Order: sequence, then C-alpha cells, then structure tokens
Amino acid sequence: MRVFEPSLSLDQDQVRLVCGVVISGKERSWQIGAPSEFVRFVAPSVVPFLPLATVLCSFLGEDLQIDQAISPAQLDGLRSAAELFAEWWGWSVPNIQVAVETAEVPTGEHGQSGLLFTRGVDSTASLVAALDGSAPAVTQLIGVDGLEPNHSPRLGAQIWADTQAVADSVGLPLIRLRTNLRDEADRFLPWGETHGAVLLGTALVLGPMLDRLSISQTVDAAHDGPHGSSARLDPMWSTATTQVVAVHPDMGRVQKAAVVATRPDLAVALKVCWQGNTRRNCGRCLKCLHTMTCFELVGAADLVESAFDEPFNPEAIRQLGGPSPAVALAQVVDAIGEDHVVLRQAWEDYLSRIANGDRRGLAGLDPAARFATAGGSVSPQELVGWGSNARSIPLPLEHRHALCALSVDVQRPIDWCLTDRKGSGSVELAAELTDHWLPGAVLIVDAEISGVPPGAVSRLLRASKLRCWFSEDAFLDGIRLTEAIEHGCAPIQLMHEEQLKLVRSELPVWAWPLLRGTQQIEQGIPTDEELQQIFRAAVQLAVLGPPVTSEYLAKTAAS
Repeated sequence: MRVFEPSLSLDQDQVRLVCGVVISGKERSWQIGAPSEFVRFVAPSVVPFLPLATVLCSFLGEDLQIDQAISPAQLDGLRSAAELFAEWWGWSVPNIQVAVETAEVPTGEHGQSGLLFTRGVDSTASLVAALDGSAPAVTQLIGVDGLEPNHSPRLGAQIWADTQAVADSVGLPLIRLRTNLRDEADRFLPWGETHGAVLLGTALVLGPMLDRLSISQTVDAAHDGPHGSSARLDPMWSTATTQVVAVHPDMGRVQKAAVVATRPDLAVALKVCWQGNTRRNCGRCLKCLHTMTCFELVGAADLVESAFDEPFNPEAIRQLGGPSPAVALAQVVDAIGEDHVVLRQAWEDYLSRIANGDRRGLAGLDPAARFATAGGSVSPQELVGWGSNARSIPLPLEHRHALCALSVDVQRPIDWCLTDRKGSGSVELAAELTDHWLPGAVLIVDAEISGVPPGAVSRLLRASKLRCWFSEDAFLDGIRLTEAIEHGCAPIQLMHEEQLKLVRSELPVWAWPLLRGTQQIEQGIPTDEELQQIFRAAVQLAVLGPPVTSEYLAKTAAS
C-alpha cells in the first residue's frame, strides 16, 4: 500500500484534505473536511490517514509506503498498533517505510483539548465528567458527520442540529468534520474493527491545534479485547504534538449510565441508535435495548424514556435478530444482578439463541461440536441416537462420570414437559398428555424459524421431572435424550406401535422404558420410581454407547 503526499483545497465553507492511496493495486482518494475557519490548523499532512492505512495494511498483508515525513513518535505508534493486530487477529505486521523521519514542530495553539462526541452513553459520560471536574477539562467537542449508512441526508442534518444544541447548552464549541474514510474502510473490514482508526484519524486533521484528543472507551478494562477502539490501541495513534487519551478505561457502561443520569438535560438528548432511520432512538434494536437496560439498572429509566420511540420491554430483547452481540454487551449483562432476574434471563435467552443459531437441539446441544471434540465429525443430515444406523453422541470420561452422579429430582415443580418444533404429532401429543396426565408444560415453536432461545428451554428442563416428545422415525432420538439427562430430566420418546416395535428390536431390554407407544398414555404418567428407572436407563445408554444386540451381531457376521 502506498500513501501519497496529500493536498489541500478550500471550498466556500470547508477546507478539504485529499490523499491519494494505492491499495490492493487500485488507486483511491481518501478525504477529510473541516470548517473553513480552521484552515490555519489543517496542514497538507499524511498524519490523519495513517491509522486506517495501518489497519488495512495489517489485514491485507501489504507493506506500507508513506511518501511524506512523519515523526519517530508516530512511526513507533503505527508499528505497535500493527503488532497488536497480529496478537489479536493474527494479521501480518507490515514493513512501514517513510520518506524520512522528522520531529513534528507544533504550529498551533497549546492547551486545547478535544473530545470526540457522538451523544452516545460513553462520550456523554466523558462530557459530564469533564464538566463536573472529575476528568480533565475539554475545550472542544469534535463530531464526525455522515458516518451512519442508515441515515438519510435530511435525517443526518436533523441529528447534527440536535448535537449542536447539546454543545450550545454546555457552552462548548462543536467542530463538524466530514470524511469518506468509513466508506473506504467498509470495503475491507467491519466497522467494529476500524471505527477507532477512522474517528481518531479524522480528528487528527486538527492535530496542530490539539494537545490532547480524547476518545471514550466502548468497553471497560475487565472486558477489553480485540476491538477497533480500546484502551490498549487508541493511544498508539498519538503523534508528536497530539496525545490520544482513552477516557474512563476502568468504567463499565452501566457506571457511565449512572454518570449521565446526574445530568437529566443530557440524558434526554442521548443518540445511540444507528439501525433505525429515526431522529431519536428506535427502542427496539440491540444498541437501544442495551442502553435502556443500563438506565433501568441504575434506576433512571424514566430519565431517558422520552429519548426512545418505544417503551422498554424485556420481551423485545428476546425478539432481537442479528447482528451478533456488540462487544459492549457483555459488560452490561454481567452487571445485571438478582434484583433484575427477568431482565437477565431475557438477555441470556438472546445471547444463547445467537450463539446456537445452527443448533439441532432446542436446549442448545450441537452434535457437530460434540463429535469434533472427540476427533470425529457428523453431518447435519445424519441421524443421532440409537437404531436405524443412527450414531450416538460421544461423551468424554469426565462427562460420563458427571451423568452417572445425577438422578431425577422428584420435587421439581413441573411433572412433565413437551418442548419441540411444530410438526407431525407434536401438537396432537401435547393434547393427549394434557388430557390424561397431570398438568405439565408445553412449548412448541415454529419449525421454520430459529425457535425459542436455548436458555429458556434449559430452564424448562431444569424445572421438569420428565421430557416427552413424539417421533415417527425408526430410531431413539439421541439429541433430545441427551439434553434431557444433562438437565436431570427423565426422557421418554412416544411413538406409534409399529415403529415402537422396530426401534425396541435394536435396543437392549433394559432400555425399553425410554420408549412408549401413544396408546400407553392413557395408563397415566410414570411414577417417581419409574422416572428414576427411565433416567438410569437413559444414562446407561448414553454412557455405554451403541448397544450390541443379537440382531446387530447377526448383521455383522453376515457381512
């Protein structure tokens, strides 16, 4: 990759810094714009473009040639950042060549301190801390306009006007910067890995006037890891004249919400939503819901209610779709205590559903992962269980010991449960069990969607003595059985009589209690003693592996 010497142009209201680059053999033009009144601080310098250039070179495995002198301090920072990317993501460490290393000479005003400001929880907390004296003072707020791809130009203008109003209310100037660096970065990497380089690099166009440039941290030190902006990475983008500072690296998102709540006038002006094309916040996307959770936890939900288009509802968390959880979410979920158990369960359900998007078991069991751990493999179409050429799930020795130590807790509140995907027989079975057995719990989900979160199914199994399911297949289902016994729940597969005889013929007699014909439902629910017998048979089958029957031996001898 080659970064050429930039040029300056002055429009009616904007000074534009334009830098030509060659990346992956293609010529591109990177641009940063600042208000024209700051023209004396904007130098034709390559400095603002180097953070992103380093990120992309490291990812693409290209060396970096810089056609302009930079300071030894910045060069050391770029190399340190590349080494950190190699540690985090296994990227290459580029050879960085510069025209000449030279010391930067300050050309602007001293004592100026800028804060990147988005009106999010993190940057608003940093602003509050600067205003109340618990953090170093800020003299400039810096905003990078036009970064959100889901915002129309008209909406973007409205959002900027709201941000300007916040700056005016606290008596600080707001500098509006523009850039195409996000568009350039998005061609190669997700925003979560490039946003720090884009934001800080853009703000460094004002480096000659800033002694200090602060960026609020997305995650606290306890959850810090590979991310486009972190307390380890951000200071590496410092230059000889501008120190980049990671603000509040030890403060979690919930703590920051508490800080913001001390300024209700700023809390109502929060803007965290990027998914919806709305001036406020949609109240239903991942970012909105985890922000609302923070304020719920600190008892300040009413302060931010007017900032969201929809009221806070934990059930909306369970209904969240993709994308994958944000890095900042873990610190919020970890902060949810037992006094908010409903809220915590909602987030756990969401996270377990995302983590198990391709699972075959409703409680999250992934046969492919189990076989891989044992050094084997299983395709999504293969039968898992016992009988009809099905393969049993391999269990490591310590797992077998743990299962053998379990038993059914007959004091559990739910006598039986049926949790399954909607299909042939499941609804009919639920009706039959409800008519002839004691009250139980039924959870049937649409077969065409990802279904109920695994965490919710796990809680249901842990509260039930018996798990039932219907099957028309000629084998005993190993996924449902294994999920049941791992939750201390006895398993029974109900079948039509013809299939029942066929499957039992491939199982040892002691395993027959795991199967029942649908006609046996009228005989009533198994007694507590029968439940223990069923559970022991299931554990024995899971631990011993595929049974060796006389029919199996005959087939083996014939082959």
